[in-house]
Amino acid sequence: MYTYELLKKSHPKSADRLSFIDFMLKFTGIIKRADISEMFNLSDAAASKILSEYNELCPNNLEYNRTVRANAIVRNSYQSLLDFNAETALGMLANGFNKNKLSSPAKTTIPFEKIGQIPNNLQTESIAKITRAINGSHAITCCYKSENSDNHDKRTIIPLAIMHDGTSWMFRGFHREDPSNINFKTFHFSRALNVEEHFNQKSFKAASEETLSGDKKWNLILPLQLRIHKDRSEKDAERIRTDFGIEADSNELTISVRAALLWIIEKKWFIDKTINKEKTKNIEHKKFYKFELMNAEMIKLLQEINL
Repeated sequence: MYTYELLKKSHPKSADRLSFIDFMLKFTGIIKRADISEMFNLSDAAASKILSEYNELCPNNLEYNRTVRANAIVRNSYQSLLDFNAETALGMLANGFNKNKLSSPAKTTIPFEKIGQIPNNLQTESIAKITRAINGSHAITCCYKSENSDNHDKRTIIPLAIMHDGTSWMFRGFHREDPSNINFKTFHFSRALNVEEHFNQKSFKAASEETLSGDKKWNLILPLQLRIHKDRSEKDAERIRTDFGIEADSNELTISVRAALLWIIEKKWFIDKTINKEKTKNIEHKKFYKFELMNAEMIKLLQEINL
């Protein structure tokens, strides 16, 4: 296994392209010649040449799969060409491959520091299995340490999409055996343990109702009408206006959010979603809030209708 710096020394002309092939194989399970051509503006012949070079370096990593019409990872013999950092890999899956992220430390245009990054809570191999499952539309099994349940037994989950809330990496998935029949859920990568992927078994392929198109909460977009909370002082309000880009003469902000992610926004933005008539009964409104959800009744109704 190489570091990116060592690969640059040994293969100065092709290190970036070889890294891209390895990244795509590891985290999506396939690499197409067209992917290489598009990424590096190469001809088909040049892309084929790079694939051959990669195959010489890593002869047991890929094989042509006629079903998907692409070069696919050989899982039982694959060995990473590069030692990918889990956080970096997820960032590139979300934002695109970036060779500057492969250096250690990563190259930045101006000085940059990520604050409060939790060390070693993401396992690269587990993440690769989950992201390959997303790309291949098949299930994984894992033990999941949920904070809402003491049941940490093995689960069958079909991963569907990756997310980041500014602190943690998560994935949306369909939990097949959920006893409450709330199958579509949000999972933390760090809590998925002993991950196994089931890519070649028909029973583990995602059915149409197990995909994002069947996830009502994911597809329901909610308009949130927010107003700076009445409990905030004018000095607090000024800070909130600055932080959230609200005009100096306004206290209101409207955003759109997926219903599946509403709870994250409520928590991160300190939103009081208590319906007006409940405020006198509910002690929750005494907590610190930055915003009031002005259309809380409508949001509640939309969620109930779409359950």
